[in-house]
Amino acid sequence: MQERDEVIMAKKLDFDKEKNNRNDNAIEEIMQADFPLPKQAEDAKNEAFARIREMAAASENVENAENIVQRLPEKSTEKSTKKSTGSSGKKSTGTVKSHKKFKTVYKTALGLTAAAAVFSAVCITNPAFAENIPLVGNVFKQLGNSLGFYGDYSKYAKQLTASAEDTLSADADGSQEGSSNSQNAQSEDQNTTENNNADKTKDNESYSKTVDGTTVTLSEVYCNEMALYLSMTIHTEDKFPDTFITSDGKPNIKLSENSTVKYDYMDEKSNLFNAYLDGKMLDDNTYAGVLRIPVEDMTVDDAGWTKFYEVRNAFFKEKGIDVDSEDFSFDKLAQTLGMDEYSDENLPQVGGPAISDYVKDIKVPDRFAMELDLKDIVGTLPDDQDTTPDIPQDLRDEYNQKMAEHGISTDDADYESLTEEQKNLEHQFFTEMWNEYFERYPEAIEGNNRYNSWTLKGDWKFNVDVEKNTSDTVKKDVNVVDENGDGVLSITKTPFEITMKMQDPEAKYFAVMLDANGDIMPYGGVSNSNNTYAIQDRDISTVYIYLCDYYEYMDELKGYYWSDDYEEKAKTRTFKQLLDERAVAGTEVHFDTDK
Repeated sequence: MQERDEVIMAKKLDFDKEKNNRNDNAIEEIMQADFPLPKQAEDAKNEAFARIREMAAASENVENAENIVQRLPEKSTEKSTKKSTGSSGKKSTGTVKSHKKFKTVYKTALGLTAAAAVFSAVCITNPAFAENIPLVGNVFKQLGNSLGFYGDYSKYAKQLTASAEDTLSADADGSQEGSSNSQNAQSEDQNTTENNNADKTKDNESYSKTVDGTTVTLSEVYCNEMALYLSMTIHTEDKFPDTFITSDGKPNIKLSENSTVKYDYMDEKSNLFNAYLDGKMLDDNTYAGVLRIPVEDMTVDDAGWTKFYEVRNAFFKEKGIDVDSEDFSFDKLAQTLGMDEYSDENLPQVGGPAISDYVKDIKVPDRFAMELDLKDIVGTLPDDQDTTPDIPQDLRDEYNQKMAEHGISTDDADYESLTEEQKNLEHQFFTEMWNEYFERYPEAIEGNNRYNSWTLKGDWKFNVDVEKNTSDTVKKDVNVVDENGDGVLSITKTPFEITMKMQDPEAKYFAVMLDANGDIMPYGGVSNSNNTYAIQDRDISTVYIYLCDYYEYMDELKGYYWSDDYEEKAKTRTFKQLLDERAVAGTEVHFDTDK
């Protein structure tokens, strides 16, 4: 009895926590990272470079000095370790290679002058110094393969904050120009360089805001046909709060639902719901992460939907249907309206309003601006710091007494043998118990609350200009559909994801995508979408798409692939062969011909 109640309580109090079902086959990946230089290193670097130029000028060998200056910024000074649990949907089949990557701190150049050698030695001999190098302008690169939708964003993303390499390049260009001109020309170039650097500093300040000791800095932005990616760092003066780590090794952190975004092509601002960040801790005070906003969230006509629901509910009222009544259900609604199964899309068939009459079809333009208002950053506490109150014993006793008075077993094993009436009573008693619980602990009803979460209070406002980058984006019509035309209509591939466009008004189907090796494609983000897959390092020269009955897939088919003995079973029948036999429809799509 007590065991059953604890199970019920766990199901009811699911506050977006992913529990610790760690993958025993977790592997260690050592990531590469290029960090900008701190002030002390920058000063040492500038002094060393100045001496190099002086020596080179004296020997009329300016070209060699420039080569040294240009090579030094390429060196890397840090390596970080990341545990990958493979829980993002990737199954280990031997086709996905994992390995350790190492990068030398410095490659000593022949003929390096003593001044430059002193600067190099500072970083080599002082690991703590290297570990404290700040992160500026290269968050995508620093996160590397720890991102769900990982890849080379440097080809596509717009940098919002100037990196140390940019600043160094500007300094070097200015100095080289000055060495070949007159004193007056040097003065003009110096003023120009200072003005350019001042502009960069101004831009950096506009993308970095500090509120009550917490600094949020926007790093890069990338927008394609499917989503907008915004990288950022969060730095706290005090130690960052302890945070629940998800099954794939990521801190569970999001922007609060009070955060808003206003796109200049939309009439109104909208809230950022389910705005989880995909990232990792860089040190005790700094978190780096990426916010992914799907395009469908950027094109919601909130005002249109509000008007549609007003008209729809008025239509229901005319038919004698009260959506606010306690006994309201969609089954009863469909029966009253004469529909086999209720859906908003099919309302015109029974004389109701059409969505298209009220909701506009909005497209994301090639260029746009967005106003971000980030209010509060929220993280889930580790299990050992979660103080969510247990169900009081008197409420448990009351529930058990009601069950006993009606002769209803509280043993989970007996539940399926209960009559429909008994199940309804159990549901009633269960609901009454939890209603009383939430009356005693009203805060516990919220997904994130003071019991299970921490909050960094603040109000960080930013204005970001965005230009869509649709390079390397391919759309293909696939029409993996049933006899009514419901199913997967098309797929769109970007450099980092593949998204299926579904038409399934009655939610009858589950669509599956396999890579060229026949393995299920992984979901990419911390906020998963059943129809968007991460490319990662998969072979997607060919992908296989299947339309399956939803319940058959959930109850039978997917278990075949995820079973512990799948490797052995695949010797006689692969998952792809199973889907070939059982799926409602399927096809294969080739991308290698698009290169």
